[in-house]
Amino acid sequence: METAHAESAILFALKHMTKEGLVTMSLLVLMSLASWTVIVGKAFGLRRQRRLADRFYEAFQKASDPLELIDRDADFEGAPPYSVYDYASRELLKQLERFAPAAKANGARRAPSRVMAAVRAAMERGIGDEGIRLGSGMVILALCISGGPFVGLTGTVFGVMETFGGVAQAGQANLSAMAPGVAGALVNTIVGLIVAIPALFAYNLLTKSIQGIQVGLQGFAGDLEARIIAEHYGDDRGERESPKLAASH
Repeated sequence: METAHAESAILFALKHMTKEGLVTMSLLVLMSLASWTVIVGKAFGLRRQRRLADRFYEAFQKASDPLELIDRDADFEGAPPYSVYDYASRELLKQLERFAPAAKANGARRAPSRVMAAVRAAMERGIGDEGIRLGSGMVILALCISGGPFVGLTGTVFGVMETFGGVAQAGQANLSAMAPGVAGALVNTIVGLIVAIPALFAYNLLTKSIQGIQVGLQGFAGDLEARIIAEHYGDDRGERESPKLAASH
């Protein structure tokens, strides 16, 4: 008999929930659905982004020119480093059109080193945009972590208040009269914890994965800058023959 009672404790509590408790429970269920939607979506999304990033890194290492992979959206769209690369390469092309519209005899196009600041700024914008995209949805998990237990506790408090109010009006201050209402009220606290605990673990794991991708982006930005400097920057003759100086001659 004790085993049967233990197995039906949750069901017993649900049957004796107050209206306030049911409203709170509904809100917690919605929070849980939102949380798990983010958890599953981010887990699969980050896995895909890491795979695409590895593919892009491999292609970039094999490329003979840092501009070789431009306009390859069909192959690398969704890869975080490709977004940074796209920002930087398009800024580089704009600078080359300004300072080196025609290729040299060996086919190289070099712009003055002083415009590297513009390319660095473009890479920073790309890294920032990717950081925002990688972190999308994480605020929902943070809200579930911090708000779930408090929403559940609010439902519990209302339930206990309703129970004591009913007992006081009935004039029956005994355990049999109070137990059902208190049990129904405590369910909200349990559900609030059930919402918050998986969100907490998932938030930490997803944040660690996002940080790994962001560290990779910083490293890639350094590699890209080094290759751009080697291939397309630092031509002293280009600086002497910049449009303004050429016009003065």
